[in-house]
Amino acid sequence: MPGNLDLSVPVVLADRFYMSGKALNALSSLGGYAWAEAQDESDLAEKIGGSSLVKVIVSEYVPVNLRVLSRTPGLMGVIAYGAGYDHIDANALSGRGIKVCNCRGENAQAVAELAFGLLLSLLRQIHRADPWVRAGEWVKAGRALPEWASGQELWRKTLGIIGLGQIGLRVARIAKGFEMKIIAYDPFIDPKLYVQMGVEFVSLTELLSRADAVTLHVPLTSATEKILDSRAFAGAKRGMVLVNTCRGKVIEEGALIEALRTGRVKGAALDVFAEEPLPSGHPLTQLENVILSPHMGALSQEAGDRLSDAVARQARDILEGRPPECLIV
Repeated sequence: MPGNLDLSVPVVLADRFYMSGKALNALSSLGGYAWAEAQDESDLAEKIGGSSLVKVIVSEYVPVNLRVLSRTPGLMGVIAYGAGYDHIDANALSGRGIKVCNCRGENAQAVAELAFGLLLSLLRQIHRADPWVRAGEWVKAGRALPEWASGQELWRKTLGIIGLGQIGLRVARIAKGFEMKIIAYDPFIDPKLYVQMGVEFVSLTELLSRADAVTLHVPLTSATEKILDSRAFAGAKRGMVLVNTCRGKVIEEGALIEALRTGRVKGAALDVFAEEPLPSGHPLTQLENVILSPHMGALSQEAGDRLSDAVARQARDILEGRPPECLIV
């Protein structure tokens, strides 16, 4: 049963995510909205309950597919809250005349800043220093700081960026402030666009063999799933560090864990995982050379406001029969 879900409104917010008061007021002016707070697509389909009045679904993580569509005969569009839309069956929905869009670019700066922050922490061991001081270990050690406290500089190191879209580009701009050598792999980008930035486009194999640090900024597709597998890590520069803030499944986790244990990869900072939330006791939680964060890359206050506005604008466009600004299909 849908419970207290209002099925007389045109916009359903599938799961729980941040929406500004301004954006919610805008949705109210379009006829209203309701929070489904669904756990999965089955829960969402049941809560919608066959309403013909629901026209737009907004989802951050809950899958939206033909099963959900079968329960929303009046559906006109689906909005992915954020840039990633691998949880939405875009092609199937589009084939039924449903507009599918995302909010690309709105959280790009937030993700880029977190990625670089994680990279700095990896190299300078900031994540280990704070709890060590809090636990009183500095008092015990005196001037004899542990070996791990002697980190590495980013200055003039080689940064490999996999995916040079809006997020990867921002990471490259930050890296320029550290005089880093930037190499990139992105088969969908014209290298001529970034010649003025001094970005060198290379193959994935070459990038892994040369980069001191690698950061991932690609969508999850059939082509990018497990793009970093055991073979890729075998060809990586020994001692590189890795940052992933895009999607967990672009990395073969078992292969990464082995590379971390052998030292092929010196350290990794991961904001995303193949299974989320990361299960308690997962092997990654047992490794000291790994930083873990809870998929919070896009969660800056400023990005939340931008995402909210983008949702409201695109919901309006869909309801009024116009193509949304970030139409995917």
